[in-house]
Amino acid sequence: MTESQFSPLYRALSGKFPDNEAKSLAVLMESALKMPETIYYQEIPIEDPLKNDTLLLAFEERILIPVRSRQSPAWDDRVHGFIEGEMFFMPRFVRALFEDARQSGVFNSETAVRRVLAHQSGEHVDDVIRFLKEMKPHVNACMAEGGLMAAVARGAGLGVAVNDIVDACVIVGIMSPCTRGSSVQGLIWYEINPCLYWDERFA
Repeated sequence: MTESQFSPLYRALSGKFPDNEAKSLAVLMESALKMPETIYYQEIPIEDPLKNDTLLLAFEERILIPVRSRQSPAWDDRVHGFIEGEMFFMPRFVRALFEDARQSGVFNSETAVRRVLAHQSGEHVDDVIRFLKEMKPHVNACMAEGGLMAAVARGAGLGVAVNDIVDACVIVGIMSPCTRGSSVQGLIWYEINPCLYWDERFA
């Protein structure tokens, strides 16, 4: 754990978390970033029970997501297991954010968004970034309702449909559909990845 406190990744995390959490998250993420897609529980070089606490924190922040789910791909429907063989994956947006922070020592949301959407939204990346910035004041506990998102998009006068923006953001892990909702009112909720707004400049 000693080396982690001198790493750029630790410096970035220490601006968001208490020292002990920043250190353990830095160790976790250095290990996860070495893996192409998923990391197994037993591959994480942190001793129990700190490993479990760190994984739980990483899931709460949507940094690492358990592969197993109950019925749907939604983040809030994932099953957490702290046993050998359990797998966790990093959303593409989070990987881009942390890979950059591993070099720079700071989190840069706009750089990460542009990187992951370069092949997803093409010429509409600027519209997506504008939409995400416009949504920031309306996101409550990392949750946003679909109708509100549509209203924000209309108010911003974007040149791309909000459904296309949402689809692209879901694919790259900037947001996730939620199991929460109301069949009576027809509300559809989306969860915004908390990491997106760690960068206070992204506004």
